[in-house]
Amino acid sequence: MRVLFIANWFPPDFTGGAEVSLYHTCRGLQRAGVQCTLLSVTTRGAGEVDEWYHVDHIPVHRVHFHTRPPLNQVFDWRVYRTVRREIAALRPDLVHIHNVSGASLAPYVACRRAGVPVVNTLHDLWLTCPNNMRYQEDGRYCSPAQFPNGCGRCFRRYDYWGDVPQRTRLFRALTSNVRYFISPSQALIDRHVEAGYTPERFRLVPYGIAEPEPEPPQHPIVQQLARTASTQPTVAFAGAGTEHKGAHVVLAAIPKIQTQVENVRIVVAGGGEQRFLDQFRALEPGVITLGPVPFYDMRTLFSAADLSIVASVWHENSPVVIYENFQMGTPVAGSQLGGTPELIDEDRTGYLYPAGDADALANKVARHFRKTPAERRHMRQHCVETVRTRLGLGAHITALLGIYAEVLAR
Repeated sequence: MRVLFIANWFPPDFTGGAEVSLYHTCRGLQRAGVQCTLLSVTTRGAGEVDEWYHVDHIPVHRVHFHTRPPLNQVFDWRVYRTVRREIAALRPDLVHIHNVSGASLAPYVACRRAGVPVVNTLHDLWLTCPNNMRYQEDGRYCSPAQFPNGCGRCFRRYDYWGDVPQRTRLFRALTSNVRYFISPSQALIDRHVEAGYTPERFRLVPYGIAEPEPEPPQHPIVQQLARTASTQPTVAFAGAGTEHKGAHVVLAAIPKIQTQVENVRIVVAGGGEQRFLDQFRALEPGVITLGPVPFYDMRTLFSAADLSIVASVWHENSPVVIYENFQMGTPVAGSQLGGTPELIDEDRTGYLYPAGDADALANKVARHFRKTPAERRHMRQHCVETVRTRLGLGAHITALLGIYAEVLAR
């Protein structure tokens, strides 16, 4: 079977949760005998690029356009022609689309015209909202039941596209050739059904992340953290300077955490808005700000932590950072919103707190460090057990192959 994957980005360009999960999907399918090729196409590149490269035996065709179309454009002819050429050259049995907010809806139209069946893994809410999150400028959530075609008060600083009249209806029409939308969480399915999509078009398939292979970290501070992992209480936050990842919530919680947990060090990884990063740096030395961390170093960072924070303030799908922490045996304190509650078992693999509540977050962190060392070791064991039995790559690949077979049989 030949499968063409289409996404905006792929490592090493960008390594958010969507890209990390796609990497593991491709590697798992390759081991199952599927021929996987990835087309990384976007109109938001740093320059004009058309080149091939490999990531761990995954062939990647990177086609980036530098000149961007208008923000409200939902179809880009350059992307359409690129996808048609790729389909003609590779002759895939099936196209599996992931995040394409930077490529417009042209890939769907190209697949329809080429007569190739399509499935689509959803990582956020772009089908229902121009900023992909239904997150408003004032930090509140935009309900699709109340605003089926958008609220008009979108948070616009990170990603904003396809702001057109009757957007949801138009997007439903242009993606009508998608046989199945694959969602890693039931919460994401529910949000789309609220916006008018039929539940029969969705399949629930949690992400699958391969077992980590030991590799020495490259980041010098991560190396140091790994050497001193057991010397003091350590909390990791990989959201850095990103508002919808809850940077402001973590900043508000840090003084409360430091008051309740003696000698705690809080490690912040990633990029984002400078205003948040500056606030984290102002809290040194109790806070260690790493900046962007290499793709392969993140697991070492999580392994060195006693607890990780996932503080998202939007309906996040199924945060890959939780899977990665569980693999390293690290519990997670996560906001009770989106797909996060589907992953965390209270007091067994982590803790849940009301989204945006810095006091509640700090109390959960303090609660973790009040547990005995034996209790914390048992939690680490439960995390590893959970990811191996319920969130493993094998189960993910088996489910995908079943969906592929069903689509091709039709």
